[in-house]
Parts: sequence; structure tokens; C-alpha cells
Amino acid sequence: MRLRDAAPGIGPGMPGPYKGQERFAYFRNGGLRRLWLALPLAVYLLLPTRNYYWDGVAFAINVEKQLPLRETLHPNHLIYTAALVWLYRAALLIGIETRALFLMQFVNSLLAAAGVALVYRALRRRAIGMEGAIAGALAFAFAATWWKFSTDADAYIPSIFLLLCANDLLETRRSVVLAGVTHAAAMLFHELAILFLPVALWRLKEPKQRLSYAACSLGPTGMAYVLAYRVVCGQCRAAGLAGWVMAHSPDASFSWQPMRDLGLTLAGTLRLFFGGRLDQAAAWPFAIIGAIAVAACLVGLAVGWKRGGPLRFRVPPGDLLLWAGVYVAFLFVWMPQNTFYRLFYLAPLVVGACCAVERIRVEQVRADRLLPWMLCGVLFLWNLVFAIYPQSRVENNVALRFAIEQHEHWPPGTPIAFHNFHPDLWTISYFNPQVAWIGLDKMDLDRLERSLEDARQRGQPLWLEATAYEFLSADPAGRRWLASHPAPALLRFRDSKHEFRFYAVR
Repeated sequence: MRLRDAAPGIGPGMPGPYKGQERFAYFRNGGLRRLWLALPLAVYLLLPTRNYYWDGVAFAINVEKQLPLRETLHPNHLIYTAALVWLYRAALLIGIETRALFLMQFVNSLLAAAGVALVYRALRRRAIGMEGAIAGALAFAFAATWWKFSTDADAYIPSIFLLLCANDLLETRRSVVLAGVTHAAAMLFHELAILFLPVALWRLKEPKQRLSYAACSLGPTGMAYVLAYRVVCGQCRAAGLAGWVMAHSPDASFSWQPMRDLGLTLAGTLRLFFGGRLDQAAAWPFAIIGAIAVAACLVGLAVGWKRGGPLRFRVPPGDLLLWAGVYVAFLFVWMPQNTFYRLFYLAPLVVGACCAVERIRVEQVRADRLLPWMLCGVLFLWNLVFAIYPQSRVENNVALRFAIEQHEHWPPGTPIAFHNFHPDLWTISYFNPQVAWIGLDKMDLDRLERSLEDARQRGQPLWLEATAYEFLSADPAGRRWLASHPAPALLRFRDSKHEFRFYAVR
């Protein structure tokens, strides 16, 4: 064939339209539809929660203190605080002036959105069509508990993101070693990631691969815990290490009440997908519009369900059943009331459901194709209206609203003493960084008197938070000290669930 007979762009030095045609074909074949996967990130960043997870506020307080390494290591989420301290220092170093809590929220939103893309990849690898895979990924993205924690500060999102990375590496058979190391990182961010180990070993058929994975996942994790225990406790005893690794809060325990645990498991799994409170949204015009949209989607869902063909159910793949089953079994007895632990089996639940449900198409109707999108629409709108949007409002976090209102009462340098640093006070103190917070862990009247004198010189009172006032009132010397000063003025807020009291001593 002569050159002039060739199609345009074939000849040397003749840039043709083929690259443009390839790009057009890419978007025509689904590339444009994949842009839906950017929606979760945009929504996460636009609606960060203001109903902060109490543990996240504690993390932020410790991060901003920039504590030494030994004080950042916690066995349940070994390196999370330490990693955030490093990240926060790096942000300050390059000139980003922000609070640690907001930085943690931003990072979680990025990781959560990346996790949605990994769920999409997992669905496509299991022969789910593109539209079904996008719908499944969006259902995962906008499930109530995942959505809420994606916009908050917590250790669960980084750990689960790393688990999804390990899962991706195992499914694509790229590198057993890299998958094991990634799983180790997930375990170092949260201990619950260890329950993924049976799933990984199930997928690896060769004994050498299983041994390599176990060594690469458990080896680094074990060494990290031994070193951390040595740093924190200054010793290295096996019994002490085991006790430290399994340490938990006093109110955390196993539950052996099968009927109660079954009810909590079913309710907790449902709350993974649908959350919120109707009373928070009822008074807003936004809620009325949203409720109408939810109703419209439900009607569309019902119509599409009726017009489409019947459903056929298949057994989900065994590895997904094992993944979800291991976590469900453990959380059935370990603090079954905690919904957020169930985030660790949300991904296999969504992927397994997509693999299990198949519609037998009697006829090709558009309603059948829209059915997954209607389902996603109901999930998105319900959680947006009744959970996420209300939680993004300051007025729905009582402690935060109170904290912000006190800026005018507590000018910079105001001393406030407390005895018990309870969770509500974490929020109040974090959002009043201008205050000089004084921990009163023992009866130290001389310190209080000095703080009072300093406050008087600035024309300010010394404030006693309720726990400090009660601590002083319970001791004879403390009562005499209080009696030697004019009756303190009281700043108080109270509702059905909260009570904040601060006494101004002059």
C-alpha cells in the first residue's frame, strides 16, 4: 500500500487524530462514568462533621501537644497518634497553619475516597458490570457510618484503607510480600485489622505463599509491638507484653447474651448503611426538600423493581463470606453495641451483596438499569438529610456550641481549673485554646491562690470547672478556701443529656 493510500495520520511526521479518537473512545466506553467515583471525595470535603468522635478530639489534643514518642503509643492503634504528630509537624514546617483535628479530617476524607475506588476495583474484578460496580462503590461510599467517619478524625479509616490495599494486592496477585507488609501497616493503625489474616491465607493456595504472607504481616507487627512496649514500659517481659497488647478501657468487655447480641448485631449492621435522627432534621426546609426527594426515589425504586425481571440469588464468593463472617463472629461477642467496629466488614458486605444478586431480565427496560442508581439515591439522600448534614452543623454538637459561645467570656489567658478531664471537656478545651487550663489532680491550694492572683492582675476571675469545684467542696481545706472568697458566679448550661458548670472565683 502506498503512503498516500494510507489513512490520514499514518505517515511519519503526520500527527493524526488517533490519540484524540482513543480518548473519545475511552470516555464513550465508560471513562466519563468513572468520574462518579470523584463524587464521594467532593462530598466528604464539603460536609466535614462537627459531631466529633470523642476519641478523635483526644487524638487532636495529644497531637498538638507534640508529645514524646512514648506517650503517643497506644496498643489498640499503635502508630496512629505518632504518625499524626509527624504529619502535623510537617504541615507546620511547610507553612500550613491549621488545627490537628481539621488536618486529621482532611486526611481521612482522602483515604476514604481512595477506599471507594478500591471497592470499585474489587467489584470489577468479580465480573460486575461497570454500572453495577459504580453503584456498589457509591453505596459503600455513602453508607452512613463510613460516610460519617470519613469526615471525622479516627483510626478506623486509615486501617481499613490499608486493608483494602492489601486485598487489592492479593486479588491482582502482584506481590505477596507487599500485601503482607501493607496488612502489617493496617494492624499498626488498628488491632482489629488482624482478623483479615484468615482471609488472606485462604486466598493463597501455596504453602510457601502463606508462609511468606504470615511472616511479612505478623513479623513487622510483632517487632513493632515489642519495641513499643519496651519504649513505653521500659521492660520486655512476655506476660507484661501480652497484657499491654490486649489492654482496653474499663467499660469494654465480652458479652455472652446471645439474644441481646443478635439484636445488636442486626441493628448495628443496619446502622452501617442508614443512620441519623429524624428529630434533628424535621425543622429545616432542607429536610423537607430532602424528604420529598427520598420519597421520590423510593417510588422510583418500587416502580423499577416491579417492571424489572425477577431476582436470582447466588452464594457470594467464599473469601467474602469468610471476611465478613470472621468480623461478625468476633463482634457478636466483643462490644456488639459499637457500630463503628463493624466498618471492618462493610466492604465484603457490599461486594458480596453485589455478587450475590442477579436480575433475570425478562425484557430490557430502562427501569431495570436505573434500579441500582435509585437504591444509591435513597441511601445518599436519607443519610445526607437525616445524618450527615445535621452533624455538619455546629448547633447539633452541644459541647462545641457551648465552647464557641464562651470565647467572649474567656479572653486569652483566662485560667480554668478542672479535676476530671471528661470527654465533653475535651471538646470545650480544644475549641478554647486561648484558655490556661489547669489540671487539679491533687489538693494544691497554693497553686490555686497563685493562679487567682495572676488572674486578678489581669482583671479576670479564676474559673473552676464543675469537677474541680466538687473536688474542693469534698475536702475540708478546700471548703475553707472557697468560703474565704466571695460566692462564685455560676456559668451553667443544661439540657436532657448535658450539664456544664463553671464557677468564677474573684
